Amino acid sequence: MSTPRRKLAVVAREAGVSVSTVSKVLRAYPDVAPATRERVRAVLRSAGYPVETAVRRDPSVLVDVVVGSTERTWAGEVLAGLADRVREPGLAVVVTTVTPGCAVPRLWLEQLFARGSRGVIGLDAEFTEVQRMYLAAHQIPCVLVDSGLDDAVSHALGAILEVPAELAG
Repeated sequence: MSTPRRKLAVVAREAGVSVSTVSKVLRAYPDVAPATRERVRAVLRSAGYPVETAVRRDPSVLVDVVVGSTERTWAGEVLAGLADRVREPGLAVVVTTVTPGCAVPRLWLEQLFARGSRGVIGLDAEFTEVQRMYLAAHQIPCVLVDSGLDDAVSHALGAILEVPAELAG
């Protein structure tokens, strides 16, 4: 039988943080400083909590596309191209639209992590520094594509699938 875990309040006190910070570390939220995250993880491990050491999950079949483009024809063409190209490797596209010129909402990031995603393609989308750091920390590739870029689909998929663009197309 495993050792009983300490309550989060005890873990928080031992780590010198709030219970909400411990919860954020457990749920891999991005807005915890790296040094604080490591300190909390060390206390969690000593308390018997399973703490993931490798942040990369098994490759997902989902590719998230965030559309912030006002150029609807271009975005539509890119989405149609993506839909065609993801079928062969057995992937699926999740599309999120955002208000042009506004950052992607925080809720999207939480949903992305909950469902798992192989990568993110932003079509004229704006990500905050925290969002970019979160994606990088969790080794989720993110490709930002400006409207009008020729062969945007091949370049974006190539980065997400980690293959040269000419092979992704």
